[in-house]
Amino acid sequence: MEFSIRHIDFKADEWEITTAIAGQVLHVCPGLFVANPEERLPNFKVRLNKSQAGGVQNDGTGEFTLTKSLGKKFKRLNEKGHIEVVVREKKLKFFPNTNTVGKSLLLELEKAPFIDPDIARDRGRRINALRDPFLVAHVQIGTFYHPRDARPRDPRSFSIEWDQDLRHRSMGWLFFEYEHKCLRVQIGDQTHEETFYNVIIRFVSINKMAMGHDFGNPYVCFDLFTPPVIQKEEIFRSLDASREEGKYRHRVGSLNAGHAVVAPYAHQLRIVLYDASDHEFGDILTRFEYYCRTSSLHPPKQGVTIDANGRQNFFCHRKLNEIAMWLRSPLLTSNWRVAFQIEALLHNGAANTVELMELRPRIEELIRCFGDTAGDIMRRFAEDAAHRPLGQRALECFESVLKKKPPRPRTSPPRGRFFCHHVTFTPTRLLLEGPTITQSNRVLREYEGYEDQFLRVDFRDEDRLQYRWDRDVDGASYLQERVGTLLKRGFDLAGRHFEFLGYSSSALREHAVWYVSAFYHPKRGVVNAQNIRDSLGDFSGVITSPSKYGARMAQAFSGTDPSVRIGRDQWSKIPDIEENGINFTDGVGTISPQLAEQIYRALCEDNPTLLINSIIPSAYQIRFLGCKGVVSVDSRLEGIHMCIRPSMSKFDVPGEEYGTIEIARAIGKPNMPHLNRPLVMVLEDRGAPKEVFMKLQEDAVANARMAHDSAALYAQLLESRRLCYSYRLAAILRRLNTLGLELKPNRLQQPLDTPFLAKLRACAVNHVLREVKHDARIPIPNSYMLVGVADEGPAYTKKGLKGVYCLPQGKIFACVQHPDDEEPHYLQGMCLISRSPVIHPGDVQRVYAIGRPPEDLICLFGHLRNVVVFPTTGSWSLPNGLGGGDLDGYEVFLSITDNSVIQDVSDMYEVIQYGDLLVPEHHDPASYPPVQPFKLERPSTIDDVCDFIVEYINSDVVV
Repeated sequence: MEFSIRHIDFKADEWEITTAIAGQVLHVCPGLFVANPEERLPNFKVRLNKSQAGGVQNDGTGEFTLTKSLGKKFKRLNEKGHIEVVVREKKLKFFPNTNTVGKSLLLELEKAPFIDPDIARDRGRRINALRDPFLVAHVQIGTFYHPRDARPRDPRSFSIEWDQDLRHRSMGWLFFEYEHKCLRVQIGDQTHEETFYNVIIRFVSINKMAMGHDFGNPYVCFDLFTPPVIQKEEIFRSLDASREEGKYRHRVGSLNAGHAVVAPYAHQLRIVLYDASDHEFGDILTRFEYYCRTSSLHPPKQGVTIDANGRQNFFCHRKLNEIAMWLRSPLLTSNWRVAFQIEALLHNGAANTVELMELRPRIEELIRCFGDTAGDIMRRFAEDAAHRPLGQRALECFESVLKKKPPRPRTSPPRGRFFCHHVTFTPTRLLLEGPTITQSNRVLREYEGYEDQFLRVDFRDEDRLQYRWDRDVDGASYLQERVGTLLKRGFDLAGRHFEFLGYSSSALREHAVWYVSAFYHPKRGVVNAQNIRDSLGDFSGVITSPSKYGARMAQAFSGTDPSVRIGRDQWSKIPDIEENGINFTDGVGTISPQLAEQIYRALCEDNPTLLINSIIPSAYQIRFLGCKGVVSVDSRLEGIHMCIRPSMSKFDVPGEEYGTIEIARAIGKPNMPHLNRPLVMVLEDRGAPKEVFMKLQEDAVANARMAHDSAALYAQLLESRRLCYSYRLAAILRRLNTLGLELKPNRLQQPLDTPFLAKLRACAVNHVLREVKHDARIPIPNSYMLVGVADEGPAYTKKGLKGVYCLPQGKIFACVQHPDDEEPHYLQGMCLISRSPVIHPGDVQRVYAIGRPPEDLICLFGHLRNVVVFPTTGSWSLPNGLGGGDLDGYEVFLSITDNSVIQDVSDMYEVIQYGDLLVPEHHDPASYPPVQPFKLERPSTIDDVCDFIVEYINSDVVV
């Protein structure tokens, strides 16, 4: 609702009027609109009409906008004379008008918090002070280096690897964009060019700056943590209606073909400014320093001479070809781990081509002397070289590494783990890491001893986080060009060509896939990506759907631990429990107690900490040949046997008489559930107080920072977020703690903390805080994360067993037991249950937890721990009503009287016992009929799967 304001002092501004309305009426507490300090302050907008005479004065009138409900109250009180606002000794007069308020403004007033006028005034002042850009003469991309004759403390020189002169053929402007916290260099002349190129330098990516004069030309050098973002912008945009609305900027990896050659290796920036010093603006560098201070950016260093006159051409075609030929030499071809580390030195910016060629004799000598251990020494050198002191040369760093105690021969990782090399592609470069211990999968175990032929590849933004771009950026075209090309054509690395192989569903959520380089296997002959995929199984049932074809292959790439191998007579197929066309057992089977115990013992042999940190699991999430899902322990099954249902079978693996039960997750304890943004929105809309979410968020931030206080809290943080899971760091910390080591020891303890652990802990805390900020991933206290399984009672009743207790519709069974609990805890009472992603209000349902099962009847689920048992009778399937879920391992949150159940897009169910989040009213579930996937009129190819991956990443981008 909008009001007209009259009788405004001509010299008053919007912030002064806003402060007066807030301080004298709307935000007075206790007052007419705010009853207590905990209430949300009403948001409103003030706009003054400019004077026709020009200048900064107003014409004595303006508009004042409120939400509809507040506007009605304000109008009523104003008519009664209860509203009095005085600014500069003049009483303002308010009159309702008939102007239509835009939907976006109404939504902002309803949802956004009120911003202090002083903060808004300061922001406006800074934006106004930074409005005039700088004229740019040169944009230069290069790298810092130490000349041969330089002393260790001498400043670094700058090698210009690419230079664009903007004085004659084009134009360049440098803008300070305070709102976006970045510098933007715009390249292009709209009088005769069709596109602008924008080089965007985010404040957080700037390590330090230096400025000075080079032969009278003012320059600014940027030492950057990450490369700048490059965008191409159409100057004369097409009015074609078929074009996606508003997407006129394009993410690109280089400014032109010349820059594309050096961009993967050099990203430091040097900008030469056009000297426009005059009486109005003053010295150009003085003005640049003032702009830095105004935008809260640390100003550049002065008095430091950075020589940029000697172009070294470190990354010209000739020198890059020399490195490529060396990597393909017989010595490095037979020692690929060393070749990988040479590529890591070059691509990670730790050494340039000249430094690598200086190192060549010493590296080749290292291979001859140390053999297989040379790769581990080179990895240590690559890590040290990336963080060496500024004055130290690469060769000196190499010699210092050799003087250290040589590493022991690499020990074999635990069963189910392997040493994996990692590659990360960003828009401009690729980064190399590893090898690090990673959980293996079915494919990797099939080719044991050839793990170096496989790569895990991530697609990330320049800051190594998931892609994020503004709404006006056409990210789809960039992803198709950059990611799609890499997926379809592969890439060369360290003398090998790698091609796309496949992905797991969990890895795809992180925008990661697997690549392989063709190799010769003594039993299988030549092995490449295509014949590996052909060996996985028969996908003819889904071959026309690229998404399903990729998802079925993804089962073989899921991170799993091998357990027990069983013969064909030790598994059987049983029918799904169906009633009136409803499948109640979609994705869940059963397993005998003896086989479950054998699996547990096999897992404990590889990971003894399970004996301490887990009870004997009642359910396992498995991959078995072409099947996937959850199997729960059926106490009536004898011997070693597993029952699989048709809903678990995703594809056929012909001719297999034996199969290994691969464990994706052993459910031996409940985990901590977390909120997420969709769930918060649904619960708040259904009546949960917003103060509860704020309190939980504050507790989450405090608990994350408490990880610095003790080893137990640090381990708890790692476990709750599955951080450093492959390294089992949480278990290591607990074991060290039991031996008397502590982060902050008392007189009876020994210090545990080291610089490495402190840095790792800081990264973990930062990761958790980032998830809280961006995803509202907030732990829910007194709550549990459990696997969902089905009540097998109706199946046995159908077989003729008498006296069986079956869960009725609308009821569940949940029992939790931590490893250190003597007795299990049975949940009883009303619950909220859901499954992520929560979209519809009906995705959060109220059900009843029965507590202890009846003792006078046969209960087939009473022995199950850390699971949620769903009924398999009734007119509808409860899991299917929760966002269209099933029972193959998706998570749900459960809340009982003081409890709730809701999912967090993972493989388990969550049980919440936090009473403040319970919502009392019932809401009918939404209908989720099966959706037919996109299908082709021909068999899918691997290129179609690559297109699906690109579409998935594009839909997953945060804007």
